[in-house]
Amino acid sequence: MAHPAPLVDSHQSAVPLQSIICTEELHRRPLRPPDYQKENRALVVLAHALNDSPHTILQTLADTILEVCQADSAGISLLTTNDGGKRFYWPAIAGRWKPHIGGGTPRDFGPCGDVLDHNIPLLFCHFERRYTYFQSVTPPVEECLLSPFYVKGKGVGTIWAIVHDDRRKFDAEDERLLSSLGKFASSAYQILRSLDALKFQMAEREKAEEQLRKLADGLETQVRVRTQELEQRNAEVLQQTEQLRELSNRLLQTQDEERRRIARELHDSTGQKIAVLRMDLARAQRQVGSLQEGAVLSECLSLATEISNEIRTLSYVLHPPMLDELGLISAIRVYVEGINKRRTLQVMLEVPSRLERLSEEVEITLFRVIQAALVNVQLHSGSKMATVRIAHDTHKLMLEIIDQGCGFTPEAIKKGDSMRASGVGLISMKERLRLIGGRLEIDTGNRGTILRGLVPISSSAAHAQPSGASNESVGSSS
Repeated sequence: MAHPAPLVDSHQSAVPLQSIICTEELHRRPLRPPDYQKENRALVVLAHALNDSPHTILQTLADTILEVCQADSAGISLLTTNDGGKRFYWPAIAGRWKPHIGGGTPRDFGPCGDVLDHNIPLLFCHFERRYTYFQSVTPPVEECLLSPFYVKGKGVGTIWAIVHDDRRKFDAEDERLLSSLGKFASSAYQILRSLDALKFQMAEREKAEEQLRKLADGLETQVRVRTQELEQRNAEVLQQTEQLRELSNRLLQTQDEERRRIARELHDSTGQKIAVLRMDLARAQRQVGSLQEGAVLSECLSLATEISNEIRTLSYVLHPPMLDELGLISAIRVYVEGINKRRTLQVMLEVPSRLERLSEEVEITLFRVIQAALVNVQLHSGSKMATVRIAHDTHKLMLEIIDQGCGFTPEAIKKGDSMRASGVGLISMKERLRLIGGRLEIDTGNRGTILRGLVPISSSAAHAQPSGASNESVGSSS
C-alpha cells in the first residue's frame, strides 16, 4: 500500500473545506456515558509505559487511542523538524492503517494542518474528496476525528482516530477522550524530544536520567491528581444515579396511587350511575306499550350493560380492588380468569393455595409485572398459552411468566427493552423489582420465554404453606 504523497496541483479541483467538516455532528449524536475508570486505567498504563519504555510510548499511545475510542485505526502526526515543519509524518499507527507508518501529509494542505490552524478538535467525513492524495490509500476513511497538541504553546502535531465504515460513529465522548489524551501526547512528545537531545549529550547522561525521572514523576503526580478528580466525579455520578432512582420510585408510586384513585372513581361513581341507568331502563322497558319502543329500550339496556362491564374491566385493570382487600393471590386469580374468559389467551396459574400478605409495595409490584408480561404475550409473542407460577421459601419469592412464543432478540435483552414491551417494558419491570430489592432474569429462545422475578421476603411471610405443598392450577374456563 502506497503512502500518501504531498499534494502538488490539486488545490483548485478540491471541494471546500466546510463540505468535509462535520464536527457539529458530535454533539447531535447520542452521548455515551463517560467511563472515567477506563480513562484512568489508560492514563496509568501510559504513565508506566513512559517510565519503563519511553521510546515505544508513541505506539502505546496510538494503541490506547484505538481502544478508548473504539476506532478502526488511530495514530500520531508530528511536524518535521529538519525542514522547518513543512510536513506531518506518522511515527506511530495502530489498527488497520498500521502499514502506513512513516507516511504523512503536507502541512499547508491536509487535515492535520487544518486542525492546527483552527486550534480545536475537528471531525472530517470522507476527507479524500478534498485531499485527493488520500484516494489511493486503503482502507478508505469514513470519519476521522483529530485533536491538536502543543508543547510550550506551539502546535507540534495531532492525534487522531479513524473509522473505515458507517458501523461506528464518533460522538462528543470521543472528542473529550481525545482531547484528554492530547495533553498526554504533549508530555510524551516533550520527553521524546528530550531523549533525542540526550543522544548528543552523553557526558551529561546521570543529569538526563534525573530529568526523565522528574518528568515521569510529574506525570505520575498528574495521574494521581486526575484519579482523585475522576473518583470525585464518579461519586457525583453515583449520587445523581441514586437521586434518579429515588425519583423513579416516587413516579411509580404516584402512578399507582393515581390508578387506584381513577379505578375507585370509575367503580364507585361512574359504575353506580350506570347501574342506576340500567335500572331506569329496565323499569321503562316494562312500562312501554309498543314493541318498537320496547326494542329501542332493550338495545339501550344492552349498551348500558356492556358499558358497565367495560368500566368494571377497566377499573380492575387500573387497580384491582381484590389486591387491597384479599391480597396478591386472589387478585391474580381474578385477573387470569378474566383473560381466560375472553379466550384471547389460555393462562395456567400455579400458585400456593395460601400466601400471607406481603407489603403493599411488593404486592402491587408483582401484580404490575404479571399484568405487563401477559399483555406482551398476547400482543407480541404469538403464543396461545402462558403460565404464571409463584413459589417461595423462607427467604425469597419467585415469580415466573412462561410463554411458548417467538422470544426476545439478544439486542432487545441487551438494551433492556423490546418491540414486545407494552405499557411497562423490560426496563420498567427491572426497575420496579429493583426498588423492592428484587431482580429480573430472562431465559428466551425461539421456543418461548421465561421472565423470572426474584424478590426477598421477610420471615413473617414464610409462615404460609411451602411453595410445593399445595399449589393450584387454573386453566381456561368455559
